[in-house]
Amino acid sequence: MALSWRTAVLIACGIFLLIFSPTLSTAWGWIFLSLTLALIDAVCALSPREFRIERHVKDNIRADQSTTCDLWIENPTRRGVTLTIRDAWPPSMQPTPSRHHIRLAAHDRVRVTTVLSPKRRGTRRCDRITIRVWGPLGLAARQVSLSAPASIAVLPEFRARKLLPSRLARLHELEGSTAVVLRGPGTEFDSLRTYVRGDDPRDIDWRASARSQDLIVRTWRPERDRHVVIIVDCGRSGALLLGAPEHSSNADALDLGATPRMDASIEAALLLATLADRAGDHVHFLAMDRSIRARVDGVQGPALLRQCGLSLADVSPSLLPMDWQRLITEVRRTVHHKSLVVLCTDLPPAGTDPQLYEAVALLTRTHTVIVASAQDPTILRMAQSHDQHKNHAHTADHYEMSPDTPPPTTDVYDVIAAHAALRETRAGAHELQRTGAIVITTDAGLLAAHLSDTYLALKKSGRL
Repeated sequence: MALSWRTAVLIACGIFLLIFSPTLSTAWGWIFLSLTLALIDAVCALSPREFRIERHVKDNIRADQSTTCDLWIENPTRRGVTLTIRDAWPPSMQPTPSRHHIRLAAHDRVRVTTVLSPKRRGTRRCDRITIRVWGPLGLAARQVSLSAPASIAVLPEFRARKLLPSRLARLHELEGSTAVVLRGPGTEFDSLRTYVRGDDPRDIDWRASARSQDLIVRTWRPERDRHVVIIVDCGRSGALLLGAPEHSSNADALDLGATPRMDASIEAALLLATLADRAGDHVHFLAMDRSIRARVDGVQGPALLRQCGLSLADVSPSLLPMDWQRLITEVRRTVHHKSLVVLCTDLPPAGTDPQLYEAVALLTRTHTVIVASAQDPTILRMAQSHDQHKNHAHTADHYEMSPDTPPPTTDVYDVIAAHAALRETRAGAHELQRTGAIVITTDAGLLAAHLSDTYLALKKSGRL
């Protein structure tokens, strides 16, 4: 049984009389009467189990979208009632409104809608539906919680979607879909033309030259059907929480907020997968640590992005390290010819993870390898604060001190730690570059843009 605010007001009046009334019997009588009326009202209320309830949830959505959950309530009785209904969902779904207050006539059927605005990805299952039926006086109600199972898969946000149109325009230029046509060092035959000084003699077409008075050479263009293997590290390196970036004037910067490194890697991986698919390449997607957590193979077109999102919905960073030998095995099992292998992971200091360097060195013997790492924007800001202090050394109000006064001790420690971390990152990047890999280490909000730009640059140079 639940009591309404009206009952609470009546009881409060009784307590007031109990304190200030000269006769205690009047006050106790008032409280007893209020409780009795509430009890009678609850007994007269209809049983909540007599009502029929159905729950309908819309299709799966991205974490930056909203959806609705509809509840249909049917009153099979001959009495009109007042109901309070709570459609319970996990707090991360932000259900609005939290409760529904409706008046349901006899033999009527009504729909109430709860708006769901998820904050993070994952499969979210609803809780019970609590229905409260008020009595005729509105003083008390009978309440019960009913089960109506439903779930919704919240896919990754894919904020990098806004970068896709500009990258596709550049891709169309490279492919000749616009007036700009690429002729470059590739392996797919494009056309014949007259030999000019500087052309590679190996490109001379002797049969065509025999039918012409000039030497004829073949021109090439990059292949369209290359294989692109994208691997997201969802081990302990992906669990590191990156700080929220400051507002940036860079149009390519994504506002990811405070997010795990894995989420920044997912944004970059989804953008690259979509771009490579539009370019005609075969995309293979893997998320792994010690085991395969998600895999997408053999999917093309619009279904690729959806399938990648569904496979990643319930993948969260673990505390297990990446199994680099397993990674090499999975790459060899996935592709058998030269391909582009993109590894989204942390960039450790030089010499601290020899298995990573060995794995990358083995992969570069056969494939073009890109190692993409999202850096913490907080570390970059702390390192830049030192430069700003030096540039404003003659500004008297900097740090609210005289220009010769050094910054606070805590700021000095932060700056030293930030510069030390950046030096270690640069050393690790240099070590990986020596193995032949392409290394991208940048702000988490810019990782998706830089990775897609690197892919297009490889296309333009004919390396893909």
